[in-house]
Amino acid sequence: MASSHRGICWALFAVLPALLVAALMLPEPIAFAGSSVLEIEPPSHEDSRHPSAAPNQKLSNRESNQRCDSQKASDDDSDDDGNAEQNPASADGAAASRDDGDDNDAAGSDPPKAGADSKKDPGCARAESDATDSADADDDSGDAHASENENRPSLETRIDHATDSDHNDTVTASTIANTMIGDFAVGLRRDSVSAHDHLGSERAESTVFSIHKDLSETFGLGGGFGTVRTDGWSDFVGSFQATAKIFGTEITASVARDLIASQADAIRNQMRQTDFGLSASYDLTKKISTEFEFHHKIYSDHNSSNEFEWTPKYTFDIYNTKLETGYKFSYSGFARNTDHGYWAPQRVLSHNLFAAWAFDWVKTYGRLELSAGPDFVREAGAQSSGPSSGGIGVSGSAAIGFRPTEDMVIEAYVNREESPGWQSMATGFSLKYFY
Repeated sequence: MASSHRGICWALFAVLPALLVAALMLPEPIAFAGSSVLEIEPPSHEDSRHPSAAPNQKLSNRESNQRCDSQKASDDDSDDDGNAEQNPASADGAAASRDDGDDNDAAGSDPPKAGADSKKDPGCARAESDATDSADADDDSGDAHASENENRPSLETRIDHATDSDHNDTVTASTIANTMIGDFAVGLRRDSVSAHDHLGSERAESTVFSIHKDLSETFGLGGGFGTVRTDGWSDFVGSFQATAKIFGTEITASVARDLIASQADAIRNQMRQTDFGLSASYDLTKKISTEFEFHHKIYSDHNSSNEFEWTPKYTFDIYNTKLETGYKFSYSGFARNTDHGYWAPQRVLSHNLFAAWAFDWVKTYGRLELSAGPDFVREAGAQSSGPSSGGIGVSGSAAIGFRPTEDMVIEAYVNREESPGWQSMATGFSLKYFY
């Protein structure tokens, strides 16, 4: 069984580059396209006590990928800011696209995702009530700025730091370069992870190349491939992603493979995951939208999991800013419990209410988000059926960005999450320059 899974994964990733190149050479009418996703909010970070098995995907409201291509914290405001780009697939295998740990987030380039984030939400919505000409001018200026920078070559440096109450400490340094070569959006992301726990320190490095092409307004295709290595060990990682917009619904299907580097124990055990994902988003009205996301993941220790998330939300336009309120339901379940550096509960159910406020005033932009709700956890492991527990989980995050010049963007964020018996804190800083 193990060799069969391994054989399938190797065969799949062996043909991905060939399929990607062939697809990108298709004639223009059948092209696959997807708009680039930019983010201004802080990438959600993985909690240490319950590190996400999938680096770029949230396992529950308390768990999110820390390497998520500054991708991952969803991509609400990001899209319009044109500041932080979504990336990496992963820290997750989301390496090429939104799952690209490079943006996607490889991501970053696809990351994170906070409860209120939406990839299709307009940047800073205009107030419906009377707005001054000056306010409108600022709004237009912000949109023009984002659009202008979207296709310019850029170089970004990020430093992310995450700690938790289980004494896990992880620092990730990332360098992300993006440019346009003809009609192709090309990116190169390099991550260096240094993690520490009670057993000692571990290091991991990954380099991921990603490529994407918008061939029509309806379809898109992208992918990424690269390598990851730790002391005395290395492996290939990569991702493949297709996007489509059908009857007003934006759909994304992806497969990504990457190393789980959220904490020292996962690196120590050389934990890899292959993530098969499907997501969709739909605007019911100009104010009401809904998002759906499903992931099936297979791990190198022969474990597997299913994750589902549904988020309806309502958007208010308030004096040149945007306020989102909504509800997020999430479920995740693992085939079995393992102790290899990632949290693998038998079942997790969470119901969260959230509110997120965002603004973009040309020179300054930011986002503030708060969420809270009950979590129901059923552990699996030594106690056979496992104990059940529950409690209220709360989280808060804030991000602030500055554009001192039209060619430079500086951003900082902080994120804190708490649940009964556990808490985590993540902070980060990035400097991005457009050429």
